[in-house]
Amino acid sequence: MRLKLKQIIKNLFKCRHNGALLCSNEGYCPDCGQYLKKSYYIIRCACCDIKRGAKKEFDKIVPEDRFCSNCGESKYIIEKYDKLNFVDINYAIEVKEEINGREFEPYYEIWVDEPELHNRNKETKRDYPLLLGQVKYLKTGV
Repeated sequence: MRLKLKQIIKNLFKCRHNGALLCSNEGYCPDCGQYLKKSYYIIRCACCDIKRGAKKEFDKIVPEDRFCSNCGESKYIIEKYDKLNFVDINYAIEVKEEINGREFEPYYEIWVDEPELHNRNKETKRDYPLLLGQVKYLKTGV
């Protein structure tokens, strides 16, 4: 009982992202600034593989009915999709997942033109070929 009460209180003050991702699959929430990605979840019966209706309870995706209407099984499988098919629209649930900003750290490579006075006779080992007239100057990761 206490665990559910703590989850309810914690979810009261959490951003619901209502105004986010109306026309796109990923972007920033205008209310809290968190980067979001839209995903779709479909629940299937573990026994007969029929699609079941889904709902969200306490940030968990569960079936609407306790038992499958086709075979009576209570076990289910959750499938995640990035894009939704028109056929699955009645069974899918849309979830806006928060993506941590650390996963999108920028990576920079700087290229400069090769000077004419550079000694071209030196043999250097390269993992990959460079474009003509260019030398890799600096490589950083932020």
